[in-house]
Amino acid sequence: MRVGALFLLEAVISICIWFVYSPEHWLRRVDFGTVSVNDRQVQADIYFGDPAFSEAEAIALVHVADVGDYFLDLGNEKVRVGNRSDYMRLPGGVWCYRSMREGAFIEPLPSRHLNEFRIAASNSHAVTVRF
Repeated sequence: MRVGALFLLEAVISICIWFVYSPEHWLRRVDFGTVSVNDRQVQADIYFGDPAFSEAEAIALVHVADVGDYFLDLGNEKVRVGNRSDYMRLPGGVWCYRSMREGAFIEPLPSRHLNEFRIAASNSHAVTVRF
């Protein structure tokens, strides 16, 4: 009986911690949006997070294999470079080790279309993300 009560207490605490911290750290995988590198469409993984459950504060993580990871601040229309050590892939999404809003977000390249982010990649490529 005592072990069961201890397990239940640990489960309740874990669930509470999850709900307190998850809005700032959890991004779910989505199946919309396109990514291109130098105007050529490529495969990419896109994840969305709502730090305060507000669409205006949405953050997206775009993972482009062999190119890079990018956090997009949709509300402020800014971008920051990420890397694989910023997050952990889990079924259905990613968990960021620090808040997804932390870091130095900068202005992206000028967009050519609505709902588009253009990013100057470190290897002199232009990454374009369209929603």
